[in-house]
Amino acid sequence: MRKVATTYPIGIDLNDGCLTAAQFRKGRHGSRVRGLLCRPLPEAVGAEAGEDDALVGALKAIRSCGLFTGRRVVFNLPLPELSFFHVQFPFATEEDTEEGILRESSKFLSYPLEEAMIDYPSLFQIKETCHATVVAARRQVIDRWLGILRRAGFTAEVMDFYMASLIRLHQRLFAPTDRADILCHLGRTCIMLAVLTSEGILYISEISWGIQSLRDKIETNLALPTGGPEAATLLSTYGLGYRERGNIPETVTDDRGKDDEGRNIYRAIFQIISPAVNELAYECHNTMGYVRSAHGNVAFGTVYLYGLAGMISHLDRYLEKQVEIPVQLVDLKAHLDVTGSKSPVVLSGGISPAPVLGLAMRELPWL
Repeated sequence: MRKVATTYPIGIDLNDGCLTAAQFRKGRHGSRVRGLLCRPLPEAVGAEAGEDDALVGALKAIRSCGLFTGRRVVFNLPLPELSFFHVQFPFATEEDTEEGILRESSKFLSYPLEEAMIDYPSLFQIKETCHATVVAARRQVIDRWLGILRRAGFTAEVMDFYMASLIRLHQRLFAPTDRADILCHLGRTCIMLAVLTSEGILYISEISWGIQSLRDKIETNLALPTGGPEAATLLSTYGLGYRERGNIPETVTDDRGKDDEGRNIYRAIFQIISPAVNELAYECHNTMGYVRSAHGNVAFGTVYLYGLAGMISHLDRYLEKQVEIPVQLVDLKAHLDVTGSKSPVVLSGGISPAPVLGLAMRELPWL
């Protein structure tokens, strides 16, 4: 059987108020990062209708930066323009599975089924019940983004979505297990959760805060300069360390005043950010409860923290105590090969490249 040659397209993502793009290349020992671009979108540029000219201009920067080759792209549709939900229905031999998915999906859509483009990245059967994770968008939304990408000089081969890209990255980094793992991506403006097993996706949810809201709260409460590096430094230095008493020794220096000041900073940062982090822990508990009620006595494995979670000191330890299952912070730099890149990897602080890297791992047939 003839093997079809494949190539890596450019992955493009405009979620989270950022422009991110990535491309891999094939090397002797596997795939390597060819280029990675992460930069915040200007405030005047968004994903709303009527801003197409500004979006085209932002996308053209990908072609002109010199980090990527080719014009074929895979694109993550913006989250606000997507609907994702879970459907389940009895398995029936006389009914096509896709017909069942369409029938059940129509109950969740706020627009006619005829206007929808539907995909189901996860489909599996438990006993006599079919379970599917469905992603839907209006056909006119797809057409709009195809036009924007075409005007920017690209050919869109695949339209994907945020969590599917993160799951692809996770499956490349970690072998499947017999347990349900929770993938948690902490971005600038939101957190996405997904429950993943070897069979498929059991659940997807969103939390409406990200690292930027924590920085804003620290700046407001401590009267720090807006948009400066101080809040990020406090997050990474102190974070949730107040509960880790071993990090706050009784005598840090010979100056008792400085010791008290250090303890006060630990306490202050903890009090500012812990309510939001507790919301994340609560959502994890709710997610596990829902999955167990919907799919039986599911055994959970590990919570994997992606994105900007590493900017919050002690987040993994704190969350592990809250959810009572192992929590692992994923360091992408330890997993991805960037040696031999034709151009440097360009990063901007406070932007997560995880979803776009997973998106760019989607190989296409060589034309």
